[in-house]
Amino acid sequence: MTLLEFPHSHYCEKARWALDYKGIPFKAVAILPGLHMITVRKYAPDTAVPVLLSDNEVVQGSSEIIHYLDQKYPSHSLTPADADQRLTCLEIEHAMDKRLGENIRRVLYDGLLAYPEFIRYCFTHPMPGVKQLFFRLFYPMLRYKIYQTYVISAAKVEHARREFDVAMSEIEHTLKQRQYLVGERFTRADLSVASMLSLLVMPDEHPFPWIEIPDPKTRTFHDEYRDHPMSEWVRKMYRDHRLKQRIA
Repeated sequence: MTLLEFPHSHYCEKARWALDYKGIPFKAVAILPGLHMITVRKYAPDTAVPVLLSDNEVVQGSSEIIHYLDQKYPSHSLTPADADQRLTCLEIEHAMDKRLGENIRRVLYDGLLAYPEFIRYCFTHPMPGVKQLFFRLFYPMLRYKIYQTYVISAAKVEHARREFDVAMSEIEHTLKQRQYLVGERFTRADLSVASMLSLLVMPDEHPFPWIEIPDPKTRTFHDEYRDHPMSEWVRKMYRDHRLKQRIA
């Protein structure tokens, strides 16, 4: 089983975590951004990652991968059996993949695209030197494409920051007086929210080897949430439920 991924991606972490949680052996393969469109299109109709290659089956998207894994490997299911809990779980996952995941991506890229060596490390950490060199040469074009796709404008970034703050408050309220988002056990809702916030919290159990953030504005953003109740909750989810698979 092979997972095509961007090593630092919170959506790819969501799929990796599901595989590790279920104890399913797999090979994580980092692919170059930009050129990933050619690689992924060999297997799937869209260009998004993660993509799971399993025997003759191709599963694209982090939520779709969890669906597939729970159906094919029902042990340690991440999806509740109860219909109401299952619906709530999927609603939280879908909403927070967007409200947390997409918004934090926009905020972080806004500050970090100006630091090509940091971005190179995030995308190419496990790759051989020739691919890292290619990334350096290709980066000006890639930076423009990422900005136009995910950042867009200062106004969009400010809106994303406000939406992120609201979503954090709502999830914090949901977790008042309880350990998990749905029911009494760890589910895909918890895994998804913790994964979306992994870029903010950078927990030790995360398989990506974090390095210091070079952008002062982005460090300030991280610092503002360092002691937030949601950050503490994410650390606990990682400590209690994340089996580390180090990216070599």
